[in-house]
Parts: sequence; structure tokens; C-alpha cells
Amino acid sequence: MLSKSENKAMHQLQSQQSELLDKIDELRGIGVGGLVELPQLIVCGSQSSGKSSVLEAISRVRFPTKGTICTRFATEVILRRKPQTRVKVSIEPGDSRTDEQERERLRNFYSEAFPSDNDLVELIDQAKACMGISDNPNQHAGFSDDVLKIEISGPDKPELTLVDLPGLYTSPSKEQSEEGIGIVRQLTERYMAKDRSIILAVISAKVDYHIQDVLRMAKHHDPEYERVLAIVTHTDKLDEGTDEEGRYLEYIRNESIKLKLGWHALRNRSHKTREVSDDQRDEEERNYFSKGRWASLPRAHVGIDRLRHRLSNILLKHIAGNLPLLIKDIELKIDDRRQSMAKLGTARPTTRDQRGFLLNISSHFQRIVTEALNGMYSKDFFGGLNDDHLDTGDARRLRAIIRELNEFFADAMFIHGFRRRLPEHIYAVPRPLSDLSNRRFQSYMRQWVPEDISVNELLSEMMRQAAKNRGIEFPGCANQLLVGELFRDQAKPWGEIAKHHLNQAWQSVNEFVQLAFGYLADDSTKKALLGGIINPELETLRDSLHDKLDELLSYTTTGHPLPMGRGFLQRIQRGRAQNQLEALTDILRNSSSEKSGQLGQETFTLQDLKEAAIQSQTSDGQFAVIDIVTQMLAYYENAIMVFIDNVAILAIENCLLRPLEQIFSNQVINSMDDEEIEKLAGESQEVKEERERLSRELKKLETGMRTLSTFSTDRSSLNRPCVFGRE
Repeated sequence: MLSKSENKAMHQLQSQQSELLDKIDELRGIGVGGLVELPQLIVCGSQSSGKSSVLEAISRVRFPTKGTICTRFATEVILRRKPQTRVKVSIEPGDSRTDEQERERLRNFYSEAFPSDNDLVELIDQAKACMGISDNPNQHAGFSDDVLKIEISGPDKPELTLVDLPGLYTSPSKEQSEEGIGIVRQLTERYMAKDRSIILAVISAKVDYHIQDVLRMAKHHDPEYERVLAIVTHTDKLDEGTDEEGRYLEYIRNESIKLKLGWHALRNRSHKTREVSDDQRDEEERNYFSKGRWASLPRAHVGIDRLRHRLSNILLKHIAGNLPLLIKDIELKIDDRRQSMAKLGTARPTTRDQRGFLLNISSHFQRIVTEALNGMYSKDFFGGLNDDHLDTGDARRLRAIIRELNEFFADAMFIHGFRRRLPEHIYAVPRPLSDLSNRRFQSYMRQWVPEDISVNELLSEMMRQAAKNRGIEFPGCANQLLVGELFRDQAKPWGEIAKHHLNQAWQSVNEFVQLAFGYLADDSTKKALLGGIINPELETLRDSLHDKLDELLSYTTTGHPLPMGRGFLQRIQRGRAQNQLEALTDILRNSSSEKSGQLGQETFTLQDLKEAAIQSQTSDGQFAVIDIVTQMLAYYENAIMVFIDNVAILAIENCLLRPLEQIFSNQVINSMDDEEIEKLAGESQEVKEERERLSRELKKLETGMRTLSTFSTDRSSLNRPCVFGRE
């Protein structure tokens, strides 16, 4: 017998656990269960499995069977330990009930009684009439997504909440339609699919296990059987000592089909004993499991007393374990509804309200654009600086995207920007900054593939061109027209690569703008703004981009090269010195090998150098051609840097990015007439209904959050065993 202090502690613990269960039931009652998954125990099985008998044994209240409403839709059975015995029946409308007046009518249904044997049947029949569910399968499929709530309290009741699902069946009958077969299965599957549902699979021992679908259905949604408890009924129908009895004993020991929550065995009332009292029923069950091979089973896994204890423990631990995630889910849903309502804005029946709505979107859009271009990614739209779900290609980080594209463009120009590729010792390519395997970078590289050409082939070609195009230049001097022609020929790929770059930049801006308006406005307003204003403005920016590119390319297709500054002269001098050094080196090495027969660490006299210098002198024509190539390369090296910078600054920055925040400014909105404002910001009936729906859901979620916040979650108490006993 418990001491006075132990009794007090027991009552305190019982009160805490009861309150926790009540809070979850309260969430379900206010409709939060339709928005987030709530921890629950669901009772599943075929109509012949003895589900109703299990509920009767647990609750000690007689449930109606055969053709009544309990087999027609989900029934939430709430059991609470209270001094007085009482039954309450109410209805929670399903999601298919869209008419608010109809939903309110169902919610207003409420019946209460101090039950006798027939009271619960009468209360359920009243609920059935209120819901309009017919027993006649020819009139209706007989099933609904409404939830019948049965609250049963009494001094002998466990602290427990169960959701009893309609019994599965495979053949139609007078009372049950063929259509109902699929409806019941879908309803059961929907509940099983919820990760926070503990599945109580009721299996009858008097029916071949292999033709009972409930465990197969559970495995489909819970492959590892982590949230399944199997309850075996009609164990007394097994012939003693048979292989079939042995198989079920293996199941209940969790040896054959292993379930994380295990198995449990019950002995149901028979037809002969249907009128015996609950106490007598429980006593007969205890006697049955104390005999024969059943006596070898763990006592925690047989009998209704132990099942009550077991289910109470499972449910309490399940709720306590899921409570932090449940609170987080509700918080996320609240944030989502608030953001969606912010997009919709407040109701705007007048033109003034509509103009204010657009001005608010405009100011936020301009702020987002400014932050994106400045690389300030800390606000909500950008996901924060440390958002692990983002990558470097996130379109919201516009400045980062543009910088990466500029690097792709520069590297593609240096690697593939010339029509014909000369050996690297003639024209060195800078080391690329880009990841060469990046798919977007590879799209730049595909715009042009250079042809390979040797220096001698190029010089021979230039010799022929120089001979055909002699002008008034002095002998041995480069023809400047040929320098320009050779440069323009080499720069032919610039236009295609730059055009691709501008298209990539514009696409990135377009994607950014789409995301920004998706963040700032509801779908209806977003569609109107993009179609009416934003997309035409973006097309104008694209046209401006390509006009600027034509301007920047004009000097590569017409006119004369006009190098500026000392850099060009230094490149010319360096090129000429390199040409002379290579010529001297070749002559001296050839001379040394003829004398010694080998090449190595040669030494040369001043006379050797003089003779080599005389031999290295070329004809006037050859010298001029070499100088044409030297000047072209020097100018190309300077011009490509200027072109890359001009595309990045004069085209992308000035023609695309800088004007971006002005495409939807306050000035644009204030210049619109009332008709345009109405067209862009007027509310459709769908928008009004969406706002009302979001408002209802937000109210439910906020009420649910307050419900949980009033409960002080004492982890030490939640992790203690249930007051109704241990397994």
C-alpha cells in the first residue's frame, strides 16, 4: 500500500500526464490536427478482427457493432480517469465540409449522459443522423471524413486517447457497398502514412493470418515496423497444441515477425459471455492466459489490464518525444501563414487601398534590389548569411551570380576568344579563375572553338597578304591596315561569347526578379505585375544590353586599332626583343652543334654574337610580316582587357543592374491612373477566400501554440513510468 507522500506524488504525476494528453486532444479539437500531424494511436483491422471488443475491454463501455456509425468513419475515443462516470459525444467536421454553416452545425452537436448499456448507442445514432450518414449502401457509400469524438471518463478508466478507424472489408453486403471497400482502405492508409501515428494492428487468431491485410498495409508505410503494435484477438479459438497456436505464440514473443513495440494477446468475449460484467470478463481472461502454453508468455504481453498500461505508456512517451518537434512544426506553419497573408495584404476595396498596396510592394522591391546588388544577404528574402540550404548558384544572391558570370566570361575570352590559336610561347593565356567542369562555364566555352595554327603558317599567310596589299609604308615597316585586319580576324569570337554572357546575366536578373515578386506578392498580384509591368521592362533592359554590345563591338569590326599609353609600346618592344633573342639563340646553337657535334652549356665570344646578329637579319618583307604579328598580339592583349571590362561595366552594370530598381518604383505607381491600379491590385473572389482561409488556419495555429505554451513541460516527469503501471 502506498504511503501518504507516495499517494500525493502519484496523483501529481497522474495530473501532469492527464493534462498533457488533454492538450493534444485540445489541439485536435480546434482543428490543428488538419494542419500539422499530431501524435496519436490508431486502431486498425478488419471488421472481423474484434476491434470493437478491444475498445470495449479497454474503455469498459459497450460500443455498437454491425452496420452502425462506428464502422463508418474515424472515431476518436478519449478515456480519462475521473471520479464520476460520464460519456460525451461530439463531431469534428472533416476537410470535405467546405460550407461554414454546415461545419458550425456539426460542431454544435453535443450529447452527454451518465451511461447505461444503451446510452452510447443512442448518442452515436443521434450523431449519425446529424451527419447524414445512411446505412443503405444504395443511397450513400456510408463513409465520411468527419471525426466522431467519444469522451469517456470514470474512476476505472486509463489515461488514453485512441483513434478507431473503420474496419477493413473485402466483399460488399447489404449494409456495405463495394465503393466503401476502397474508401475505408484509403482512410486507413492516410492515417498510417502519418509519421506520428502509432499503429495498433488488430489481428484475429480465428482467421488465417496471411489473408489479413493490416500488417502488410502497416509495413508499406513503416517498413521497419518502428511504430506498430500488433494486438491478437480470439486467442481462445486456436486449438490447443496445434501448429497454428504455436505460430501465434512465436508472433506474440516477437520472434517471427519482429515489431519494435511488440505484440499483445487478448481473449475476447464470446457470444455466450457477451452479457458478463467487465470484471468477470477480465478475470476469465487472466485465468485463460495462466494455463497451457499461454502461461509461458511474458505477463506484460497478455491481458487487457496490461494492454491498458502498455498503451498509456506508449502514448505518453510518444507525445513527450514528439512535443518539441510538434511545437516547431506549429511555429513554422504560423510563419508560413503570416508570410502568405503578408503577400495578400490587408483587404483593399478602394483604389486608394490598392495604390497603397502596390507602393508597399514597390518600396520592399527596391530595398531587396539594393541589398542584392550590394551583396547584403542577411534579410529574410535571401535566407540569411548562414543558410545551409543555399549554394553559390542561388538566384537570390544576385551580386554573387553576376561576379561568377563575369569570371566565366573573362576566362572564356582568354581561352577561346581568338579565332586561331597560336602556340603558348607566342601568346600566353592567363590561368583561369573558373571551375572548368562547371556546366554554366562550359556553355561559355561552347560558343567558339579556336583553330590551331603554327607561327610559320601564320607568317606565310601574312607574307602573301603583305605582297598583295602593299601601300605607301617604307620598306621593312608593317602595313597598319594588315595589323587591323589580322586583329579583327582574331577577335571574331568576341561577339558570340559576349552575347552569351549578356543573355546569361539577363536570365539571372529575370530569375531574381521572379523570386522577389514571388516573395513580396500573392500569385494573383505577382502574375498581374509581371505581365503588365515587369516583364516588358525587363525586355527593354535586354534590348538596351544588346544595343550596348553592338556599340562595344563596333571598333572590333570597323575602323583602325588605336592603341593608347605606354603599355602597348612596352608590349611591342618586348615582342621584338623576344623575336630577336629567339633568332640569335637558334643561330648560335646551330653553330655550336656543328663545331662540337653536341649541345650543352655553350660559351660564345663577342665575335660569335656579331656574326649571329648579321645572319639573323631578315629581308625587309619578312621583318615587316613578323612585326605585323607582333603588333597585332600586343594590341590584342590590350584590347581584350578593355573589352572584358567594358562588357562588365558599361553593359551589365550600366544597362542592366543600375536601372533594375527603377522598373517598379513609386514614381511608376504614382503615374498610373485608377483603372491601371484596379487591374493590377484589385482583389478577385479567390484572393478574398484565400485570405479568409489563411486567417482561419492562423487562428487555429496560434490558439494551438497558446495551448501548448500554458503546459510546463517537465522532462523529468514525462520520462517517468505511467501512473497506471509498468509493462
